[in-house]
Amino acid sequence: MRLLRIRLRDFRGVHDREVRLAESGVTVLEGENEVGKTSTVAALDLLVDFRDDSKASPVRAAAPAGRDAGPEVEAEFVSGPYHVVYRKRWLRRRLTELTVLTPSPEQLAGREAHDRLLAILDETMDRSLWLALRVEQHTPLGQADLGGHDALSRALDLAAAGAGGEGAGPAADAAAEGLVERALAEVRRYHGGHGRPVGPLREAGERTTAAREEVDRAAAAVTEVERDVDLRAELDREAAGLAEERRAQNDRVRELEDRWSALQARRQEVATSAERAEHARERAGRATERQDARAALVTATTSARDAAARAEQVLAGLETRDGARRDDLAERRAAADAARAASDTATAAARAAADALTTARDRAELAVLRGRLRRAGTAEEARREAARAAGGPCADATAVERLEGLDREVVAAEAELTAGAATVEVTGLAAGATVTVDGTEHAVAEGATTTLPVADPVTVGVPGAVRVTVRPGRDGAAARRRVADARAARDELCSTLGVADPAAARAALRAAGEAAARVRELAAVVERELDGRTLDDVRAAIAALVERLPAEADPGPATPPRRRGARRAAPDEPGLFEEAGLLDDPADDPEPEDLEPLRLEAVRTLDAADAAHRAAREAENAWRRTDEAAVAAGTEVAGARTALAVARSEADRRSAELADARAEQPDDALAAAATEALARARRHEADHEQRAAALDADDPTTVEALYTTAKRAVEALVARTTDVDRRRAEVTGRLQVAGGEGRHDRLAAARAELAAAERQHAAVTRRAAAATRLHDTLARRRDEVRRAYVAPFRREVERLARIVFGPSLTLEVDPSLRIVTRTLNGVTVPFDALSTGAKEQLGLCARLAVAALVDAEDGVPVLIDDALGHSDPGRLERLAAVFGAAAAGSSHQVVVLTCTPARYRGIGAARTVTLDPSYPPPEAVPAPPTEPAGSPESAGPTGDPVPDAWSEVG
Repeated sequence: MRLLRIRLRDFRGVHDREVRLAESGVTVLEGENEVGKTSTVAALDLLVDFRDDSKASPVRAAAPAGRDAGPEVEAEFVSGPYHVVYRKRWLRRRLTELTVLTPSPEQLAGREAHDRLLAILDETMDRSLWLALRVEQHTPLGQADLGGHDALSRALDLAAAGAGGEGAGPAADAAAEGLVERALAEVRRYHGGHGRPVGPLREAGERTTAAREEVDRAAAAVTEVERDVDLRAELDREAAGLAEERRAQNDRVRELEDRWSALQARRQEVATSAERAEHARERAGRATERQDARAALVTATTSARDAAARAEQVLAGLETRDGARRDDLAERRAAADAARAASDTATAAARAAADALTTARDRAELAVLRGRLRRAGTAEEARREAARAAGGPCADATAVERLEGLDREVVAAEAELTAGAATVEVTGLAAGATVTVDGTEHAVAEGATTTLPVADPVTVGVPGAVRVTVRPGRDGAAARRRVADARAARDELCSTLGVADPAAARAALRAAGEAAARVRELAAVVERELDGRTLDDVRAAIAALVERLPAEADPGPATPPRRRGARRAAPDEPGLFEEAGLLDDPADDPEPEDLEPLRLEAVRTLDAADAAHRAAREAENAWRRTDEAAVAAGTEVAGARTALAVARSEADRRSAELADARAEQPDDALAAAATEALARARRHEADHEQRAAALDADDPTTVEALYTTAKRAVEALVARTTDVDRRRAEVTGRLQVAGGEGRHDRLAAARAELAAAERQHAAVTRRAAAATRLHDTLARRRDEVRRAYVAPFRREVERLARIVFGPSLTLEVDPSLRIVTRTLNGVTVPFDALSTGAKEQLGLCARLAVAALVDAEDGVPVLIDDALGHSDPGRLERLAAVFGAAAAGSSHQVVVLTCTPARYRGIGAARTVTLDPSYPPPEAVPAPPTEPAGSPESAGPTGDPVPDAWSEVG
C-alpha cells in the first residue's frame, strides 16, 4: 500500500488541508502543536473503520468545535493493482464515494462503496502489519508485534530460501504453501473467525437447534394442558374453602369494631389533657425567659458603664502624643515638595509614553469586557425565557398523590361491584336456540353456557315464549353508589387541579420540575459568564474604560449576529450555549493590538528620567514615613474618640432600657409570675399522666392492630376469591381452546425431525473435525520450518542498528521476531533492561527492517508520530543515516509527523511538508451603536503618574 494524498475538511481544528506524500522514501510532516498532524492519522482510521452513518465517539470527536459542519476525509492511495480515491463525510450531509482508477474503472457510493473498499484492502493489504508498523503519539516507541503477519512471512520465506537453499524446506516450497492454504480453505468451509461455525456446519447446527426448540415447544404445549386440568380441580377446592373462611372472619371484625369505638372516645380525652399540659408548659417557659432577660439586662448595663470609663482614660493619653508628631511633619513636607518639582520635567516624556501604553491596554480590556457583556446578556435572556416557561399551570406533589389515591379507590370500588354482583347462567338445550339480553338477540349453542353479571337490572327472554327480568339486591345498589361517589371525588379533584386525568396531573408535575431545573442551569451560566459580578458591574467597567480612552481610540462595541438556524439547547444537552450557538464565536473578536513597541518606548523614556525620580522618591519617602506615623497617630486618636462615644452611647442606652423595664414590671413581680406559671404547668402534667396511664392499661394499640388486621384479612379474602374466580375462567377457556389443536400429533412430528437433524449434524461435524486436524498438522510442520527465517530478519535489523550502536552490536531474536537481548562490546543486556532511548532506537530499526524486507506489492507505510524524544543529539544524527540506509534500494514508504523538525533534519533524501494552521474564513459582524460615556460610573481612578507609568511598563 502507498499513500499518495490525504485531504481533511472541517476535521477537528483543520478547516481545509491537502497533504501529498512521496510514493517511496521518507516524508516528514512538520508543524506546531495543535496544527493537525495527529488528526491526519486519526482521519485514515475513521475513513476505513466507520461508515458515514456512525455516531461513535471517535466520529463525534472529529467534528469541528463551534461550527455546524460534518468532518470530511479524502485519501488517494495504491494497494496492489488498485489505484483508488476514497472520500467520506460524517454527521452532516453524510456521503461515501469510491473511485477505482485502475485496473478497471469503478465509481461506487454509500454502503456499497464502503464494502468494496474493505474487500480491496482485505485482498491486497495486511492490515495487522499496518498497525504494527505504526508509532502513535501517545504510545512509547518500543518493540512491535511482528509475528504472524502474512506479508512479512512471505518475505522472510523468500529470504530464508535464498540464504539457506534447501535448508528452507517447505517454507519456500510454493506447492507446500498451497497445500496449507487449501487445507485452511476446507476448514473455513466449516469454521469462520474465532472458531465460529459457518456454511454446512452452521446450517446443520441451526437445523438441529430449530428442531430441538420445536420439540420443546410441542412438549411444553402438551404439559400445559395437563397442568391446566390439575389446576382447575385445585381452584374448585380453594373457592369452597375461601367462602367458609370469609364468614368466620366477618364475625371477628364486628366484635373488634365495638371495642375499638369505645377506646377512641377515651383516647380523645387523653389528647385534650395533653394539649392543656403543653399550653401550661409554654406559659411557664415564657415567664422564665422574661426573668432571665431581666438579669442579663442588669449585667449588660454595668459592663457598658465600665467600658465608657476605660475609653475616656485611653483618649487622654493618645491626644498628648499626637501633638509632637505633627510639628515634625511640616518640615519634611516642604523638603519633599521641592524634590518632586525638580522631577516633573523629566517625567513628562515618561507620562506620555505610559499614557499611550495604557490607552492600548484599555482598548484590549474594553474589547474583552464587551464580549463578556454580550455573552452574559444572551444567557440572561435565555434564563428569563425559561423562567416564563416555568410559570405555567402545574400541580404540587401532595395533590397529585391524593389524586392517585382517589383513582385507586375508583378501581377498587368497580372491582368490588363486579365481584359482588349476582349472576345469571343461560345454557342451550337444543341446536339453533336464541335468547334476547336487554333487547339484543344472541345465539346459544347446544350445551354452551353464558354467564351474565347482574350489577344493574337485566332482562333475558326466549322469543315468543317467556321474558325474565333479574334485578340486583340492595347490596348491589350500595356498591354502585360507592363507585359513583369514588368517581365524583376523583373528577372533582381533577377539575380543581385543571387536568383531565391523573396521568395529565403527573405530566404537569414533571413539566414544572423540568422548567425549574432549566431556570437553575441558566442562572448558573449567567453567574459563570459574569464571574461574580452583575451586568451593571460589567457595564460600569466598560463605561469607565470608555471615559478613560480618547474618543478616537475607542473601537466601539461589536455584537455578532445570531447565526441563522441557531436554536436554544435543552438543559440536559452538553455545552448548554456553546453547542446551541447562543454565545459569540471567539473568532469574531478583534485581534489583540501589538503592545511591544509602546512598551519599549516607555522603558526608554523612563530610563532617561530614572535619576530624577530616585531623588524625588527618596525625599518623598522620608516625608511619607513621617506622614504615615502622624496619620497612624491621628487614626488612633479618632478611633479612641469614636470608641468613647460608642461606649457612652451604649451605657446610656442600657441604663434607659433597664429603667423602662423596671417601670413596666418590677423584678419581684416578674419572679412571682414565673413561680406561679411553673406550678400550674406541673398540675396539668399530673392530670395528663393519670389519664394516659389508665388508657394504656386497656392496651388500645393492640385492639387497633387486631381490628385493622381483621379488616385487611377480610379484604384479602375478597381479593383472593375474585382472583380464584378469574383464574378458573381462564383455565376453563384454555382447556376449551386446546381441545382442537392436536398437540400430541405436533409433538410426534417434531421428534422425528429432531432425530433426522441430529444425524445430519453428526456427519457434518465429523467432516469439519477431519479438515481441522489436517490443517493443524500441515501448519505445525510449516511453522517448524519457518524458524529458519529468524536469521534474515535479525541480519536486517543488525545492519541498520549497527549504524547507531557500532559494528560490535549483535542481537538475539526469538521465533516471534522480538528482540530478546542486545550485545555491545561484549556486554549482553536484556531488552527490557535497556534505557528508554535504546529501546526506541531498536524499535525504529526493527520497523524499518520489516519495511525493507517486505515486497513492494505487500508492503505498508511506516508511520511515526513524534517519536525519538528520548534520543541524544549524537544518536539522532545516526538515526537519520538509518532512515537513509533503509530507504536505499527499496520502494517502501515512511511518514514522520513531528513538532520538532530538528530531530529529522539529517535525513538528506526526505521530503519535508510544513503544515500551517487551517482556520475557517472570518464572518462579517456589524458593530452596534457605542454606549454613552457620560454616566457617573464611567469616571476612572486618578493617582500619581510616576507609579502608574512604572506599573504599565513593568
